[in-house]
Amino acid sequence: SKGLIKESEVIRIITEALYSLGYGESGIRLEKESGIPLHSTIVKLFLEQVNNGEWDKSIVTLKGIQLQNEKAVTFLLLEQKFFEFLKLEKDTDALGILRKEMLPLGVNNKRVHELASVLISASGKDAECVNPGSKVVEKLQNLFPPAILIPEKRLEYLLEMDLDSQMSCCEFHNIPDSDLSLYSHHHCGIHNIPSETLETLEKHTDEVWFLKFSHNGKYLASSSKDKSAIIWEIDAQGKFSEKHKLLGHVNPVAMVLWSPDDKQVLTCGEDEVIKRWVVDSGECVQTYETDGVGSVSCGWFHDGSGIIGGMADRRICLWNLDGTEIEHEQVQREQKLSDVAMTADGKWLVSVGRVCEISLFNRETRAVRLIPEEDMITSFSLSKDNKHLLINLITQKIHMWNIEGEPYLCSEYTGHKRSRFIIRSCFGGYKDSFIASGSEDSQVYIWKILRPQKEPCSVLRGHSGAVNCVSWNPTDLHMLASASDDGTIRIWGRDKKLEKQQQQQQKKRLAKASAVAAAMKAMTVTTGKAL
Repeated sequence: SKGLIKESEVIRIITEALYSLGYGESGIRLEKESGIPLHSTIVKLFLEQVNNGEWDKSIVTLKGIQLQNEKAVTFLLLEQKFFEFLKLEKDTDALGILRKEMLPLGVNNKRVHELASVLISASGKDAECVNPGSKVVEKLQNLFPPAILIPEKRLEYLLEMDLDSQMSCCEFHNIPDSDLSLYSHHHCGIHNIPSETLETLEKHTDEVWFLKFSHNGKYLASSSKDKSAIIWEIDAQGKFSEKHKLLGHVNPVAMVLWSPDDKQVLTCGEDEVIKRWVVDSGECVQTYETDGVGSVSCGWFHDGSGIIGGMADRRICLWNLDGTEIEHEQVQREQKLSDVAMTADGKWLVSVGRVCEISLFNRETRAVRLIPEEDMITSFSLSKDNKHLLINLITQKIHMWNIEGEPYLCSEYTGHKRSRFIIRSCFGGYKDSFIASGSEDSQVYIWKILRPQKEPCSVLRGHSGAVNCVSWNPTDLHMLASASDDGTIRIWGRDKKLEKQQQQQQKKRLAKASAVAAAMKAMTVTTGKAL
């Protein structure tokens, strides 16, 4: 003990926790055995009167507590008395409370006028009614000093604050909240982020350019220079198998994207057409093109009702699912559109505007919001909550922008290599708190977003060609996929050997702590007093 904690405060907080958890008898016993009451006699009487709706009595008792903001508490109690009279249709008495008791307090005249309007409208008993005493006590929590009235669920709040602090300090935190425990200090080892190749997929016959996990995490789609796309199915053990090979493009397939409901995918041929496929059957159901102009990127409407195409002539085209073109007024761009996307609310259309600029086009107001960058943009990626944007630059930098409201640059990440190809990055892991990226040096780079360092916290080796694209499984925090020029897809997961070593070290620490505790207990028994 560092002597920072007062025993009386601990006991009162534990007592409050017992009452809030429904263990009333245990709470009473703790108060009696410790001699430390949860509330003083007068506060206890006051709370009983409030819970019983005895407003006049509670106001009299309140004076004996001697609060600095006694008038604010009195106002709250009189408000409940007002609604009680209103409910009983005693309008004259209710008006008297406003004029003779509440208004003279001078606490919240605006609220008094609001209550008068409720009374005049004759709908008071329908619009609002007196709160139960327990609800009033909840409101009183903010008006009483914590030393007099302990905030509800204070122990739960303190414990969660401690866990939250441990998570913030955990360099590799990447486990679900349900896995946290109060029994030991929390620390995720590096094995909790993808760090070991679990499986290598080799069905493509040429460079793999793009891949993406489905929103439900049960499938992976990949596209390749071999003019095909593959839908992979993931079984309960995390093993991958080919579900469908999508053939029909005459050029390499630049990207493949899942519909919001995961029932369809889009494939975009390089400088060619966009095709829509049904996942269950592997059948192509629609082709999208305009005036013989090829596409270089594609995207879905937020609700799956339409298709976005980034065209080779640097324009954006929009289609309904049946292939009819939707009128769109955005101008021609200065460079090819390597990515296009729509935010989840359907409000913003995101694309590369000028060479060093991201364009956020508001589909409702037709206004354009611009994100200026320091150099040429090669690709971008939206976070799942659409609050952040990852931008890959030709200068071997990744910038993360916050695009809620007025956009601003949050952080910069470096370490990966890029000189000739489009290299893609993504968010992933626990609450999208990691960034992963491909690299031309055949490696996968991972950064922790809240880490102050720009350099990666982990580098994954295994590919023998440039890593073009990465995708983090949205439902399995420990699964990452990477697509490479070596023609393979690598599935990365936990390092089982390292995890086992860390678990063994943890067991040794716990065993040592138990042995020390047992020795101290034996010494206490021997000496007859606590050390």
